[in-house]
Amino acid sequence: MEGCQTTEDRILVNSVAAGLRESADKLSPMAASIPTAPPPVKLHVVTDFRQKVYNPGAIPRIPLRIPRKHSQRSMSSPFQLPYRASCGSSSTITSTGYMSSPYWIREKERSQGYASPDSGELNEKQWFSQRKRSRRFLLTVGAITFVILVTLAIALPLGLRDKVSTQGRQTEDGDDDSIGALFPSGSFLFKTSLQKIEAGCTSRNTTWTCGPMQPGDASVFYWDIMQLNRYTYTITSTGNPFAPDFRNVSMKIRDYNKPTERLEFSLSMNKTVIPSDAGSPTNRAAKCTYVDTTFQATLYTRKRGSTIFDRPRRHANYSTWPGDVHIIQSLPSTVGQPMCRDASNNLIADVAAGIGTCQCQYGSD
Repeated sequence: MEGCQTTEDRILVNSVAAGLRESADKLSPMAASIPTAPPPVKLHVVTDFRQKVYNPGAIPRIPLRIPRKHSQRSMSSPFQLPYRASCGSSSTITSTGYMSSPYWIREKERSQGYASPDSGELNEKQWFSQRKRSRRFLLTVGAITFVILVTLAIALPLGLRDKVSTQGRQTEDGDDDSIGALFPSGSFLFKTSLQKIEAGCTSRNTTWTCGPMQPGDASVFYWDIMQLNRYTYTITSTGNPFAPDFRNVSMKIRDYNKPTERLEFSLSMNKTVIPSDAGSPTNRAAKCTYVDTTFQATLYTRKRGSTIFDRPRRHANYSTWPGDVHIIQSLPSTVGQPMCRDASNNLIADVAAGIGTCQCQYGSD
C-alpha cells in the first residue's frame, strides 16, 4: 500500500501525525497536575458461600455480567483517513458505509419500473407471460379469420349458383308467357259428368232437372281463375248455358302445398228449370224457380283419383284442369219453393215443397 501512496496522501498523513503529537504535548502537563488516587482498600472476601453471615463486601453468588461494547457503538478515532478506492488517476473519494433508501423512495422506484437487483427473474417471467397472452390472442384472431374465410368460400359459390338458377328460371318463365298463366291462375275447362240427381225438395219430380238430363252425360264448365294473394283467388264463369253465371267469386285454397291441396268456392243463385212435361194436360207449369240454391265447387290441384302429381307451373289457355273436380247444386226443402208459372207467366200453386233435398252432383271423369 505504501508504493501506492501519492504525494498528497503523504502530506495528509504527516499533517495528521503532527496534530496528534501536539495534542499529546498539551495533555501531558494536565496529566501531571491531576492528584493521584489513594491506595486501594483491601476487603475481606468470603469464599465460602455456605456461611450464614452475609458479608456486604462479598461477591454475589451469581457472577456479575459486564456489558460488552458493540463494535458499531465504539468511538471512532477523532481523525479518520479517507479511503481511496484505487491508485488510479481518479481522485474520487467513496464512502465505505451503505445507507438504505427510505421506504417511500423504494415504493416510488418500484411504481416507476426501476428494476431491483433481484428483479431479473421476475421480469423474465413477466415477459414469458406477456408472450403467452400475445400468442393466445393471435391464435384466437387466426381461428376467427379462418372461420370467416371458410364461410365465405362456401356461401359465395352457393349464392352465385342460386342467383344464376333464379335468373334461368325467370328467363324460362318469361319464355312461357306466350303459353299461358302461372298455375292455378288462368282460363280452364273443367270436364265433368252428371253423377247424381235428387228431387226431394219438390212435389213434382219433373220440375227439378240437371243439365244434361241423364246421369253419366258429360258436362263442361268454362271458368277463369285469378290470383289475388298467396291464399286467395277469384273465379268467373263463361259460356255454359247449363251452369250458373257469376263473376269474381272469392276462392280459398286449402291444405296448401299438400297432396290434398284444393280450391273451394260457393255461392247462392236462383235456379230456373223448365219441366220436361211442361205444357202437357197434366202439368200447367211452364217454368219453376228455386231461390237461394247453393252452388259449390272443389278443385284439386295435386290429386287425380288416387294419383298424386306435381302441379304444372304454366298452362295454355282453356287447357283441361289436371285435378279432380266436384260440383254440387243443392236446395233443402223450403216452404214456398219452388215458384212455378204457367205459359201466361202467372203463378200457379200446382207444385208445392217436398220433404227432402234437391241435388245435382257432378264429378270429373
